[in-house]
Amino acid sequence: MSKTDQLKGYKRLNPLLKWVFSALSVYFFVRQIQGLEGNLLRDVSLHLSENILLFVAIVLLALVNWNSEAQKFKLLIAGEVKLSNLRAFLTILGGMAISNFTPARTGEYIGRGLLLKKLHPLKVVIATVGGNIAQVLMTYSLGLSCIGIAVLFTDFGGDLADTSKLVYVLISSVVIVLFVLNIKRILPWVLQLLPRKIAKTLNLIKKYDSTLYSKVVLLAFIRYVAFTLQFYLFLQLFSDFAMPMSALLFVPIAYLMQSLVPVPAVSDVGVRVAVSQLLFGAYLMDYAMVQAVTCLWFINLILPGLLGTIYLLISTIRQR
Repeated sequence: MSKTDQLKGYKRLNPLLKWVFSALSVYFFVRQIQGLEGNLLRDVSLHLSENILLFVAIVLLALVNWNSEAQKFKLLIAGEVKLSNLRAFLTILGGMAISNFTPARTGEYIGRGLLLKKLHPLKVVIATVGGNIAQVLMTYSLGLSCIGIAVLFTDFGGDLADTSKLVYVLISSVVIVLFVLNIKRILPWVLQLLPRKIAKTLNLIKKYDSTLYSKVVLLAFIRYVAFTLQFYLFLQLFSDFAMPMSALLFVPIAYLMQSLVPVPAVSDVGVRVAVSQLLFGAYLMDYAMVQAVTCLWFINLILPGLLGTIYLLISTIRQR
């Protein structure tokens, strides 16, 4: 079967897929909202109502977070289709509607592809993977950097002597720098270990020039900063503002640790709570930790996913 025939077959199947994933999105999000405890919702509402300005700041950061992702995708897909800011934004939300209940956020490709039916799915995958690589770069580089700083200047390294900490950080820094400098030599070796289809997709990402991709990395950094500040503000809110400024250093470490567990985004609250207890347990009670993590989970995953589900449903109905 030719690529043209495959694309025609995909377009014929597109309406059915949109109905199926719209229904699944509604079902999963309803179940998640029903699963929230009444007492938890009441206590969270009380805290937020008493600190309305802080809550407004967190919501604005959420908008920065979502829009940064939309602008990344818009830049990376611009060679194939010109998207308005609004359509790019809604397409991102539509992808989140599906990605939140699929392992390793694989539904992100499906959701965006369904909403951009005139494009070949592979082109959507390439743009999405390109944006995700930039975001992973932020998660690991900033997370590892914060681990190094924490080891040197806090008790994060345990009982290690100062000299041992310095040696550990220097060795880690040298390894990271060597890896970055030799990435072009390492990548072909890594591609040989991956399944052929995945390796082929990653090879296609090379078409993005350095100028464009530097803009994508900057947007990934902006998104990361917004997400980091959100979590820190939630931790401050539910600790009754007892968190020291130095605790901000541990947020990137928390994100790095959470990223190592490949579970569906909508189901990883337990992972987030466990990691947060490990890093911030000295400042927050367990219940306050659950409140902070639940709020972060809701405003960055559930809320945009619900909005994306509505958009996915509307686009599905219009397509009839």
